[in-house]
Amino acid sequence: MAEETEARIERALQEALAEIAPEADVRRLDAERSLHAQLGIDSVDLLRFQAALERTAGVPIPGAHSYRLSTPAGCRRYLHERLGTD
Repeated sequence: MAEETEARIERALQEALAEIAPEADVRRLDAERSLHAQLGIDSVDLLRFQAALERTAGVPIPGAHSYRLSTPAGCRRYLHERLGTD
């Protein structure tokens, strides 16, 4: 089950990222650096990323939680919580 969840999270991250930065590979990003710093994306792109992540992961993400999605590691932690795994 944990491997399935990991795969689901990675797939969701890559698909959501592809919508705002098609050339980016989530596996090559520094997990602790912001997506903004690494990809040069703006606040509108981050909102689009949040919406795409919500859709690809299949979980609602309230706007108040957007700050938790600023890094790849933050996205992974957040999705683990939302999917009910640690």
